[in-house]
Amino acid sequence: MIINRLLARWLLVAAFTTLASAADAASAETGKTDAVKAQVALAIDTIKVLERPGRDNLATVWDGDKYVQCRRMVDRTLRCEAGGTKMQVSLAHVLTPDHVRRLATMGWTLDPSFGNYVQTFRPDVPAGDIADRIVTALAQGYDADVATLEIQTTSIDSEACPPRNGPGQNLAGLISDAPSMEEVSVHACAYVPDTDGSAHALPPGSTSSDLIKLYGPKLTTELRRLRVNMRRADVYVIFDTGLGYLQCQPQTQPDGFYCEAQSAESWPALAAVLTPERIARLHAAGFADPGRAPNFSKTYPADKTDDAALASEILTLLHDVYGYYGASALEVKTEEEP
Repeated sequence: MIINRLLARWLLVAAFTTLASAADAASAETGKTDAVKAQVALAIDTIKVLERPGRDNLATVWDGDKYVQCRRMVDRTLRCEAGGTKMQVSLAHVLTPDHVRRLATMGWTLDPSFGNYVQTFRPDVPAGDIADRIVTALAQGYDADVATLEIQTTSIDSEACPPRNGPGQNLAGLISDAPSMEEVSVHACAYVPDTDGSAHALPPGSTSSDLIKLYGPKLTTELRRLRVNMRRADVYVIFDTGLGYLQCQPQTQPDGFYCEAQSAESWPALAAVLTPERIARLHAAGFADPGRAPNFSKTYPADKTDDAALASEILTLLHDVYGYYGASALEVKTEEEP
């Protein structure tokens, strides 16, 4: 009996300890979220009151390629935009119908001009309330990691249609006059996809099978061209998604296809795309880490590789690793281009 009473007491203590630990963890998580919201509120309050004649104040909150950006308008309202798939195609795997419904429930509406989700706040709405809307949208609409959110304020020349990061770029659709983005920026009042590419566009949420059906024959032909020219060192093909590329060239001794998948070492913006999980997919496919080259690499033996099968693997990697869903046309580049 004494043993039973001691055991019951021990179990009771253990249960209370477990509940207390869970409560402490939840409290700590809530504390982190509140701290982030306070930082966002400070940024919002800053752009509301800061005076920059001839310029519009901006506050941006982001996690990787998931973002909300607020711009103080001439009438002192705040127009906030959350990234969409029209320009940031890598968001297609995040913005599922369920997530879009969550955004709509929270008051975010689709603006077709750039494909972002928009909400406008009156000048008298407290910064804390706006910060709560922003953080909640990123957490529930985009599955963003609230604890790692980055926050920035800046300003830009005041104009009706300021420049934005171009399609396929990191944080595409974001208002920015960064010199590094000038060549690929969109300086217009709406984004109109390339008409040549739109005929090959796939809807958000398309699968690797959809890509293979659309582009498989084209890639197979390009790889066959490499096989025919196996003895030439100047032959290559690049399959460029705008989010990242995979390139191949023939090699001899022994004959094969040497292929590279773009890494963050060759384009730092990919650090937001190439998560550990996506890099693990490259490893599972047999790609080695950067070393021999600044990219991930793999050699496919020519006598054991079927051209169509390799084309399917490349398209699957572009889909699973770089988040390419076919919203924009896949660009194929070769040494034959002028």
